[in-house]
Amino acid sequence: MRGKGRYFTVLSLAMGVILWLVSANLQQASAKPTADRVVYADSLASGWSNWSWNTTVNFNNTSPVFGGSKSIAATLNQAWAGLSLRTDTPVLPSQHYTLTLRVHGGVGSPKQLRFYVQENDASGAVGQYDFTVAAGTWMAITRTFADLGDPAQVARITIMDRAGFAQGTFYVDEIRWLSAPSSVSLAVTVTIQASNVLTPFLPDMLASNLPAWLGPTRFGNATFHARTAASGLTLLRLPGGSWSNSYGWLSCEMGSNQPGVEPCGPVSASWAPWASRPTDFINFLKATGMRGMWVVNPNSTSKEAAALVAFMNGSVNDSRLIGTDIRGTNWYTVGRWAALRVAGGNPDPVGIKLWEFGNEMYASKSSTASSSSAGLCVGWAWEDTWTCDGYEYVNGVGSGSSRREGYLEFRQQMQLVDPTITLAAVGMEYPGTPSDVGGPTYSGWGSRVISAAGAHLEMYAIHPYPFFNLPSLMSQVLASPQTHWPTIMSHVRSAFNIYGGGRQAPVAVTEFNLVSVSSQDTGQWMTRAVNALFLADSLGQAAQQGAVLFAQWDLANGRDGSSGSEYGLMHEDNGFFRAPQYYVYPLWSRFGTRMVEATSTADPASQVSVYAGWVNTSTVSLLAVNKMATPVIATIQTPGFGPLIGGMKWQIVAASLGAQNVTYNGVLNPTDDLSNAPPTALTVSGYSTTQVLPPYSVTLFHLQQPPPSYPPRVWTPIVRR
Repeated sequence: MRGKGRYFTVLSLAMGVILWLVSANLQQASAKPTADRVVYADSLASGWSNWSWNTTVNFNNTSPVFGGSKSIAATLNQAWAGLSLRTDTPVLPSQHYTLTLRVHGGVGSPKQLRFYVQENDASGAVGQYDFTVAAGTWMAITRTFADLGDPAQVARITIMDRAGFAQGTFYVDEIRWLSAPSSVSLAVTVTIQASNVLTPFLPDMLASNLPAWLGPTRFGNATFHARTAASGLTLLRLPGGSWSNSYGWLSCEMGSNQPGVEPCGPVSASWAPWASRPTDFINFLKATGMRGMWVVNPNSTSKEAAALVAFMNGSVNDSRLIGTDIRGTNWYTVGRWAALRVAGGNPDPVGIKLWEFGNEMYASKSSTASSSSAGLCVGWAWEDTWTCDGYEYVNGVGSGSSRREGYLEFRQQMQLVDPTITLAAVGMEYPGTPSDVGGPTYSGWGSRVISAAGAHLEMYAIHPYPFFNLPSLMSQVLASPQTHWPTIMSHVRSAFNIYGGGRQAPVAVTEFNLVSVSSQDTGQWMTRAVNALFLADSLGQAAQQGAVLFAQWDLANGRDGSSGSEYGLMHEDNGFFRAPQYYVYPLWSRFGTRMVEATSTADPASQVSVYAGWVNTSTVSLLAVNKMATPVIATIQTPGFGPLIGGMKWQIVAASLGAQNVTYNGVLNPTDDLSNAPPTALTVSGYSTTQVLPPYSVTLFHLQQPPPSYPPRVWTPIVRR
């Protein structure tokens, strides 16, 4: 407690000085304005001309319009066509530093476009930026000279097709170069409409993955336990990605491969002596207060999977028969496997309610896939599973002892043991609809799964990693969540409309991170602050777009041997050091149960993205991600909620996007339970508050109004006559 009062006094004075300086600078800047340079605002500005090719351009389009009364309609008439605007007076970085514009996706399929600039007519393209804009929506694009690769000047701006075919019409509006920045911080206004509920914010959005290769010793580590418990996570997916497709649960539990059942890992490289057992997973869940989701080995049988449900959820007194599987193995009764769990020291059922049938089976190798599906397999496949056909995955293939059972058979047998469980099917974020451009469809895997499963599809699982190779500019990484998630969820919803009769099954993101293959992350960006900002924004976008589960990959992983990168929220080789993205979850865990409407004057792709939540009847939240290298002065308005009487603030701050550690509530490397890094109390009143968002930060605000008051209940005696 020593010095605490003085600390808050100094902090308050410092905040006052910052706000005074910002105000003074804003006044000074407004006294000596530098005019923006307009390229298009209702008409093409003087000095700019149309140098488009194979594109029909209408500069007087009246709908849709972002600002004013007109926009540019650009119809791409053939592959690689482009809208291009040129000036004889090039734009100089010393005068106009940032280009902003809005692009609309028109109708039909999302538009796959490429943006770039040229210094002059003879120079090559620089600052290439590939993007996808969904139909019916305006997308903001903001490019600084640094984003463009620091050209000496810009004489030409181009947006062209990158899909390789005529895509139809898109629209562009409000193209302008902003004046060169001064030392003034950005001032934005954020408005929270607490009564406008967008979507529930579900507990399963706070999930990660726990892989078996960490082993029992790491699973038992007290620091690992404490930091997991304090993380804000609620759910862990088990037993680990592609390993799930080779994890024979009974062989792993017994520590040696058992006859007649799936081995614990490939026979050539048995994991049984050292991989984490199902009992180790149960013990970890108990020690950390987490719930579990289990990925069933699809190479096993439906009755072997049913026995695992019995092991996890069954009672020793349950005499129901599971029976003999298609390979001739007797799986006896539910109680037999519950007794095995009890023998491992866990008398109470675990109650795992979420299950998934296999991992990424759309990427089955042709060498392990059925002969009837091998022709659908891709050359870069990585899963040792039995089909590349979504129909077979759902319905099974073959006959007799060589039969492979599908999703429907597994679901039936598993739910005979516990009818309260949900079994997710392996989906694909590019399901295979006519609009799927910009990503691999794996022979229409997702659409086949949706069509074959029909009303029996309980949950559709996707792994929408946005990057295989990271772009050179981290600004593109930070901008990507704003377009990635609307595009992905649009693809999935379209597939359900076309192939599922309009029924929209819940969509679960069961793996997600910055880069899909860690060896490609040679800059180790998954271990840096940019991933914290990226993950915080991605989680908000996934929730806003309607995902019901969001499982980051993964809790702790191990370093990649070639790149040195690491997927984990914690580093298992460094005392479970918490990576910057770990601290995203303590913030999101306090967000609330409902996402409500929040609007901002900032550009969410390049400046600040915001999300508001309903915590309880007296508290709303605001989570703000500042993607800029300068502070942001945010005026937060709460019309219809208030007057405000106080609040709290939780905050992650990084010195740079490349930083490999961050401060959490002002503390670097806080205690395991985060208790020495408490939130900051806010003094607020009225219906708005002004707060500073530090550079490269994620901030969660709780804003409080007086609790609702109820008239006192007056007791009136009943007089009986």
